[in-house]
Amino acid sequence: MAQLKIKAVEMTRKIRDKHYQQLLGLSRAERLAFYREKARLMNEKAKKLAKRTLERA
Repeated sequence: MAQLKIKAVEMTRKIRDKHYQQLLGLSRAERLAFYREKARLMNEKAKKLAKRTLERA
């Protein structure tokens, strides 16, 4: 099985740069709404992954 190399620093920098461009010029409230929505979506995804993992066990 091939080893998977994760370039965490590079990946983090790309995400930060993308978010910077998306949030440029937005108010504090708009930025908070952006991050809250991202967190909500990530929580949904995590629940689905956890459920799938439990079903396989």
